[in-house]
Amino acid sequence: MMNGKEKLYFLLDAIDDARTIAPSGQPLKIDPMNDLNGNFRDVELSQLFAKLEKDERVLKVLKASKRANSTLGELDPDPYDHADDGCWHIKLLPAFDSYFLKIQQELEYQEFTGKKPAGSQTKPNSNAVMTYEEKLDLIVKAVVEASKTLHKGFFTATLYLNATNGLDRLPREEIRNILLQLQDEKALKVHPLNNRLLPPNQQPTHYFLLDIPEFHRWHSNYLIQRRTSIENLTESNLNEIYLVLTQIEEQLQIVQSDKINFSFVSSFHDVEGYDTSDIDDLTGGYIKVLDYLKKIGVIIDYLHREMSLDAEITLNINSYYDLLDKVKAIKSRGNKLVDKPVLIQKNENQQITTKALEKTNKSKISWQDDFRWEGNSFVFGTLGKIDFNSEDRRHIFKALTDKKGGWATINEMKGNKDVGYVRSTIKQIEDRMPEEAKKKIIIVSTQDDNAEDKPAVGAYRIKILPKP
Repeated sequence: MMNGKEKLYFLLDAIDDARTIAPSGQPLKIDPMNDLNGNFRDVELSQLFAKLEKDERVLKVLKASKRANSTLGELDPDPYDHADDGCWHIKLLPAFDSYFLKIQQELEYQEFTGKKPAGSQTKPNSNAVMTYEEKLDLIVKAVVEASKTLHKGFFTATLYLNATNGLDRLPREEIRNILLQLQDEKALKVHPLNNRLLPPNQQPTHYFLLDIPEFHRWHSNYLIQRRTSIENLTESNLNEIYLVLTQIEEQLQIVQSDKINFSFVSSFHDVEGYDTSDIDDLTGGYIKVLDYLKKIGVIIDYLHREMSLDAEITLNINSYYDLLDKVKAIKSRGNKLVDKPVLIQKNENQQITTKALEKTNKSKISWQDDFRWEGNSFVFGTLGKIDFNSEDRRHIFKALTDKKGGWATINEMKGNKDVGYVRSTIKQIEDRMPEEAKKKIIIVSTQDDNAEDKPAVGAYRIKILPKP
């Protein structure tokens, strides 16, 4: 059975819940049976409303239930005596918010309701520290939910700081700072005063008033950015970014400056014999990654001159190392399938094509009878064909196809070229394979494959992927 204070707490919570769904500025209706679960005798409810109206001056009773009329005593006469719906009709006064917040600070209230005050400087219960991105996402989701309660044509939303939307876990000032950042981005506008009848030092602290006419347009762009964040990239895109980040890391160890000259290849010998279109593909792959890194603030700016194989990069060092650590953590959590090879690496002793294969301890060599050479073209059966204008490239790929799915060592493939040429050429060949062939065929190295029978020396083989 509730004592007197607990009944006051229960009533205040019911009033707060009622105003959450009521149109802004409209009177509230409190139903003694539905809203208060019949926990109050008529005289108790009359006394509580009298206390809140006359003593605390936080609300005004517009209409009392007829059942309570005989106990109202000093309450104002009922102006709607002709139409009784059994509810209390009340209007909240400006002082209600500060009064309710003060009540929420009481330990007895917190123990009774199990709630923490929305405006208190509380921390998440979890030992994990929330990142800025997690806090931003929590606030954005809360604004989205608040916007759903608006009537058509209205754009002022009330953002409550409560356990329902999770904002009770963040300090109010931190929420305000993030909202002001969103205001700078034209996503919304924070009202300087939640209640214009009160001075700044008496403003309610358990909610914000927000103007959000442009919020949904901003939110659409936000969702796109979220979907293209580093955590949501495909494995192939992640590997391309990881490759560039690690190459930058190597150069930073020597240069020790936020400005570096970033080379796409270690020497021009790496692209000897390449067609112009292949070099364009190589350069375009790096530029694509540099554009992405600039868009997310890791690169402040870069300069790439036409026909060059390098770029002058200015880094945001803090953002760079944050992203590098994040990508390394993502890659260490598991081996996902890579649907495309990554870019050429500068170090010839490192792998050039990265393929995370399906996890299996044994590799089964398979080959299709309709795979064949026709002059300078290799036909992948019904999957299309690839043409070779370069004799060196044809030599490398023929060494692979002659093994019919088995291993071809780098020494067998390189002829009079070096190791780096072989590896970079295999990547280029795979990029030029027919689209249908790419879906079913990959070229793997001994560094990629976890097969037990792979050779101890560097080698490649053509692998036909099993049917899903």
